[in-house]
Formats: sequence, structure tokens, C-alpha cells
Amino acid sequence: MKIGFIGLGIMGKPMAKNYIEAGHEVYLNDINESAVQELVSLGGIKSTIEELAKNAEYVITSLPNGEIVKAVIYSGQDALTTQPEVNTKYIIDTSSLTPNEALEIYKKLDGTGIKYFDAPVSGGEPLAISGELSVMIGCDEDAIEDVKIVLDPIANSVIRVGDVGAGSVVKLANQIIVNTNISALSEAVILAKTFDINLEEMFEAIRGGLAGSAVMEAKFPKMIEENYQPGGTININYKDLKNVTSTADTVNLTLPVVNMIKEIYKSEIANNHGGNDHSGVIKYFENINNM
Repeated sequence: MKIGFIGLGIMGKPMAKNYIEAGHEVYLNDINESAVQELVSLGGIKSTIEELAKNAEYVITSLPNGEIVKAVIYSGQDALTTQPEVNTKYIIDTSSLTPNEALEIYKKLDGTGIKYFDAPVSGGEPLAISGELSVMIGCDEDAIEDVKIVLDPIANSVIRVGDVGAGSVVKLANQIIVNTNISALSEAVILAKTFDINLEEMFEAIRGGLAGSAVMEAKFPKMIEENYQPGGTININYKDLKNVTSTADTVNLTLPVVNMIKEIYKSEIANNHGGNDHSGVIKYFENINNM
């Protein structure tokens, strides 16, 4: 396959690398020159947007927010769909957007011959590296089998959850669960530390019970080691939580827990911890307890 990849950040770079290692022709575009060059050394092809639109049948985007996605696809000065020759047939958008942004992009591309897939991912950097991401897709029902084949190098779960917009809703629901669990885990660790509990033994004792979860497996060891190198940053997750609350506001939905978690993340960003892994939100709980 000829794959165009736009966005080579924490998630995008390992995803693009998996396509290269699977033997696909991968056209790379990002403002981060070092990320591009790292993948070029592995066999990727550095490309302008014009070159990417001409050569890549499938384009995957992994970008920070909806405005950047729209600029890259159709509204910017160097947008994908405004190039002299566009052979792209699928845009698979793995960015985390609001449902309204995904629908706006879908409607803008209607009639262009390009299929848009609202396809956010879950699993963080570790599963992006291993190629075992979960992808929640909003798309036309007749297109899901084709996109599953395209996503095979990066995912072990590709589920259609509805039409375009539904993928983003499910991703926001996912982020509520993940970030609330991390905050609850933080409080549990703070309690255990106060009573001098051995955290490794605590982890083993509770991981197989009802409290056990993928979040615990990924984040408890980082809290034990106090290693907050990012797999998913507080900044990124705060952006997702803002998308949750803004989306809820459009339908007058009250979500008190997620609003509280969002404010905790905001506090950590104000304290210059936004670049930490989101397990590092435990620092908020340490701070308010003078630990």
C-alpha cells in the first residue's frame, strides 16, 4: 500500500514506523524534521503535502486538534485537497476531535471522492509502538472492511461504532474512563504511601481483583517508579477533557466528575507539569497533601 502519514508525534511516529516495517511505501509529512529524518532512515519518504496527495492512496493523520486537521485537509494554504493532483481515496483521521469537528470534515469532503474515517485510537505510546492499538471508527457501514485491512499494521482491534462522529464520541467516553481511573489510582497510591505500604506488593495484591484494569497495568508501575516520561501527556489529555465538556455542553449534559478531573489537569499544567505522562497527575494529590 501507498500510505501518507501526516503528524509524527508521540503516537504518529511509531504508527508510521510500523507501516514502514510492514513493507509499505510511506510518505511522511511533519514540521518536526528530526522525526521525519528518523523514519526516512528506516525507509520512509519525506514528502510535501503536494507529493503526498499525488502518491498516497491512503492518508493517515495524527494531529493535535481539529483546527490543525482541517487546515491540513482543506482549509490551509497548503491543504491536501487543494493540490494540483489528488489521488488520495481514504483519509483515516486518528486525531482526537470533537464529534462536530469530525462531521464538519466529513461534510466538507462529501462529493470529492475521498472517504473520511473518524478513527481515534486508544492504547497510548506503548501500544502504538507494538502495533496493538484499539481503533474506534465512525464511518459508512460499507467501508469498514476496507479500512480494517489498511489499519492492520497498527491495530489489533478495529471496531465500527457508528457513522462519522461516533468514533469521536466513543474516544471522549474512553478518555473519561481513563483519566478518572488515573485520578482514583493516584488517591489510592497516596493513601498507601501514607501508611508505608509496599507499593509493589499492593500492585500484586489488587491487580487481579475488581480494581484491576488496563489503566492500572499501564500506570501503577510508573507511579511506583515515579517515572513520568510521557506515553500520553497531561497536556493532551487535558485537551481531550475539554473536548468532553464542550461536547457535553452542546446537549446540556451534566458531567460533574469529568469537570472535576479536568480542573485537576488544568492545575498541573499551571504548575508546569503538562509535559508529564498523565500518570504524573499524582503530583496534584501529593501537593494538596503536602507530600
